[in-house]
Amino acid sequence: MSLNRYLLPLNLLGELIIIAVWVLFSHIIPTLIDIFFFLTFCWMVSTLLTKNYYINRLPGLLINALNLSKHFLLYFLFLFVYLQLVHKTQISHTQIVTFALWLYIFLLAWRIIVFTFIKRTLKSSKNRQPVIIAGVSVASIHFKEFVEAHPEYGINILGFFTDKTNEKVEVLGPLSDVIPFCQKHNISEIICSADKLNKEDINDILEYCENNFISLKVIPDSAGFLGRDLVTTFIEHMPLLALRKNPFDEATNQFLKRGFDILFSLTVIVFILSWLMPIIAILIKLSSKGPIFFVQERSGIRNKSFKCFKFRSMRTDNNAEFKQATKNDSRVTKIGAFIRKTSLDELPQFFNVLIGNMSIVGPRPHPLKLTEEYSQKVDKYMVRHLVKPGITGLSQVMGYRGETQHDLYLMKMRVRMDRFYIDNWSFYLDLKVVYSTVIMMFKKDQNAY
Repeated sequence: MSLNRYLLPLNLLGELIIIAVWVLFSHIIPTLIDIFFFLTFCWMVSTLLTKNYYINRLPGLLINALNLSKHFLLYFLFLFVYLQLVHKTQISHTQIVTFALWLYIFLLAWRIIVFTFIKRTLKSSKNRQPVIIAGVSVASIHFKEFVEAHPEYGINILGFFTDKTNEKVEVLGPLSDVIPFCQKHNISEIICSADKLNKEDINDILEYCENNFISLKVIPDSAGFLGRDLVTTFIEHMPLLALRKNPFDEATNQFLKRGFDILFSLTVIVFILSWLMPIIAILIKLSSKGPIFFVQERSGIRNKSFKCFKFRSMRTDNNAEFKQATKNDSRVTKIGAFIRKTSLDELPQFFNVLIGNMSIVGPRPHPLKLTEEYSQKVDKYMVRHLVKPGITGLSQVMGYRGETQHDLYLMKMRVRMDRFYIDNWSFYLDLKVVYSTVIMMFKKDQNAY
């Protein structure tokens, strides 16, 4: 069970309140502009640089203190430099150090309270993450014993799968039963002792996990697992190797991306859609009969369907929902051709972003039928659903857009670009994709029709 969704809002909100209260109480900073600076810029920048909220599992007291110390040292450096430059004659070094030490104590106490509360809640919770272990080794047995001794991690290890008899552990079945068991019991994570599995079993588990949104971890008695780049995660002192690092597992990145989505979508809705939408709506109504919006079920994050909004660009057709647009498509109206070429038909999706089922940048959402079809044809197609779909995406600005019905290579390249985006995400990459998208709106795109 990922705890980042609890840790980020609780910690960040609480820490900002503590900083605000202590700043006001200590009277060390004389103006509201300074308070705003410390509440937002200094704390946020140090958070981003130290990745203060990147926590895979619930950390202990020592790790909490170390994480906060690293973060706070950078924050204190910002604080000291700023106060010396702006208020050199008003604030002494002793005041700054005293202010910082007390603030560190308050922040550490708050963090301990939050984590203790979460641990106790999870310890008494019956809603635990169902996990199985494939392969029996000394390390995997030790891992199970550790997890059972620490119920606060919210993990329920159901048992082991192995082709060999073993009286030390509960064996649920042979390795060939791993996938059927996962399908039947809604398993959310598989842990492998890869040295105890043959290549065929490993490949089957890998493929199944990537196509079904199941987390795969490897107990590191298996160095060089299939030659892949693995990511080390920890439960206390217990190391695990993750098959794929998703940058959006980091709570800081989630906060940054969601914040950008809300701010950007609100700006577009208020300053552009407020006057442009009525104009486009009138033109659509004048061009043909039918609704203003085209609403279609599409595949979202973790392949959950959602209603995707677009301006209607075609004449109403009972089969339109299941038929891709083609070049010189007779269904496209005159105004529809214009808004499709300029991507203005996608503007209502800013409401999808504000609602939370889409992002500004991400893999483009496909109709459900298209997802079902290409998940069988394109390797690792479902990986693109690990993140929210976007209004625009890396594959679009790289030129991989347009009809895919008769071009499997185009879809493979789309998926390849989407996977690259997920594995290498950064806020700068999002900004670059947005910039490229705006530039492309004013250029002629042969694949936009």
